[in-house]
Amino acid sequence: MDYTLPVWFLDLVIVFFLLEWGCLYFYFKHHPQGLTTWDVSFALAPGFFLVLGFRFNAQESISAVSLACLFLAGVVHALDLYWRIQKAKSKESLDASQGSISPKA
Repeated sequence: MDYTLPVWFLDLVIVFFLLEWGCLYFYFKHHPQGLTTWDVSFALAPGFFLVLGFRFNAQESISAVSLACLFLAGVVHALDLYWRIQKAKSKESLDASQGSISPKA
């Protein structure tokens, strides 16, 4: 049994990518701790182009298995971004705390 879904599901994923990039761009523009615009862009680019490739290849429908794989890739991508943000924040905290330590004479 082959389950397929309409190709507009991929359009929703593409729109989500663009909204995600916009939200992250404005967040880090106003809160300069964490990732740079380049970091966010390069983190999103592989998944975006993967979905775009699927979209250009899809005719009228897409396999549910393919969509599930794209979903799992998105989840892993979200975890990667979360861990990068946490790592950047902890590095920033560590740098700030090391700068406030006065050496003993």
